[in-house]
Amino acid sequence: MKRKRFLPVILAAAVICSACTTSAELAPAWTNAPPDDNAEYTYFLGIGSASSGDEGAASAEAASLIVADITKFLGVRITSDTTAEAKDAYGKFESSLISVVQEKSSARLSGLRMSKRHVESDESGVTVYLLAEYGTAELKAEKIRLAELFKEKQEAISGPEKEGDKLVLELKYYRSAVQYIEAALAASNSDLENADLKFERNIIKARESIDHLKIENVSAPPGTYVGEDFDQDFRVRLSSDGINIEGLPVTVSYKELRENGRKTIRTHTVLTDSEGIAAFRPPAPEWVGNEKITFFLDMRAVIEPLEEVSFKLLQYVDGLEQAVNAKRTSFNFEVLSKAVEIPTCVMVMDVDRSGNPLNKTDTASGILSELSDAGFDVFILPVDYRMTAVSDTELIELVREQYGNIYQRFIFGTAEISSFEESSGSVIVKVTGKIKAVELESGRILFSASEQKRARGGNNSATISAAFSSLGRMYGDKLVSDLP
Repeated sequence: MKRKRFLPVILAAAVICSACTTSAELAPAWTNAPPDDNAEYTYFLGIGSASSGDEGAASAEAASLIVADITKFLGVRITSDTTAEAKDAYGKFESSLISVVQEKSSARLSGLRMSKRHVESDESGVTVYLLAEYGTAELKAEKIRLAELFKEKQEAISGPEKEGDKLVLELKYYRSAVQYIEAALAASNSDLENADLKFERNIIKARESIDHLKIENVSAPPGTYVGEDFDQDFRVRLSSDGINIEGLPVTVSYKELRENGRKTIRTHTVLTDSEGIAAFRPPAPEWVGNEKITFFLDMRAVIEPLEEVSFKLLQYVDGLEQAVNAKRTSFNFEVLSKAVEIPTCVMVMDVDRSGNPLNKTDTASGILSELSDAGFDVFILPVDYRMTAVSDTELIELVREQYGNIYQRFIFGTAEISSFEESSGSVIVKVTGKIKAVELESGRILFSASEQKRARGGNNSATISAAFSSLGRMYGDKLVSDLP
């Protein structure tokens, strides 16, 4: 391989030499025609001149031409997309290259050496010819090494972005969004000069892809009873432009009861099937009332790494998260209780601070009020004062013997005054209680809770009654919600 870039210089030098009035040594052949490149060596010729006669200046010019020719051969081109790592690697290579070409004593570069030098001088100045030979194998290896460095981080961005563009053409919008997010993440970690623009562009493309996705309700059970499983799945479909999408992660959120009786949000992730259907059947509900189950597109694993981007880029991440969060749908359903159909009796003893029974049934009346309003078949039993002296099992047996042919469930317990304070002409009463509900036939406990209530008033008796009644209504509300 021969490079023709120096032919005009060579011809000009030949004309100058032919016009010399002084005798000169005949120029070597390589100054006009450098050796052909071969499997062992690739050759580079540099010619420099100085009209001042400064041989050093002429040598520097010739050396710079060789450096430029080698750089051109390697295909190195520094642009705004060039990474700092690539710039640094090439800078070190170029520094070694210049040192070798300028024949500095300590300079070393694998495969490269200055093989020949020729100087011509006359009254018009001085001309220096330099011939460098570069091991062909080493030169090609260096070209490959630099090329990899120059494209490595660019491809980390451009590769996923191009793949995303391809997937958009194939109407595969979820997968294209994932590719664009990957490209944006690479841009956020890049030191390219225009990395922020690449980040913004890919986030916008990801949002546009997500906008094509659709999640819609397909079917659901009408509801169920407390403690009973749903008879079918809740089902949604994921699609884009009318095409069902398989393998998409969909997260389902629903409520469950903790061991302490408080409600908490549970989540479960499912994948769409070949028809784009995501199906889920939650556990049997444990309370009565109107509830909701929500399905949403789950891209948390993909988007989460973007939360570490710089502050100025977070606005784009927020916009992307909003687009993803919009891909959700919900089902409303009702949980009913068969308890309203089951004959139930109530026996709750109100006692004072010393544990002595009060001639009141305010707590039981509060429970009765709430259960009756909810449609329960419920009745208050007269208080059996033996209930404080017998065990729960013995009390259940007594009630079963006396009322088992009428009632199937039994709500019982005690409520007591736990504190009584007088202040500025008013009283503050705190009452606490423990209530259970059981099946009379089996003795199985269906409900158990301990609660407390406060009341303030000007009249002792009325305030005490208000506190017990309020406690009873609290229990009644819980029983309506929780009894199966």
